[in-house]
Amino acid sequence: MILTLQIVLVIVILISVLGVTQEKENKKLQENMMFTCAIGMALFFASLVWL
Repeated sequence: MILTLQIVLVIVILISVLGVTQEKENKKLQENMMFTCAIGMALFFASLVWL
C-alpha cells in the first residue's frame, strides 16, 4: 500500500515538474504546480520515513 502511494506521488511530482517547466504565460498555474510538486515531495519523503 505504501508502494502504491509512492508510485502515485512520483507521478504527481513528474506531472507537476513538467507543468512548471512548460507553462510560461500563466503564472498562477505555475505557482499552483510548484505548490503541488512541493507537497508531493514532502509526502513522498514522509512515506519513506513511514517504512
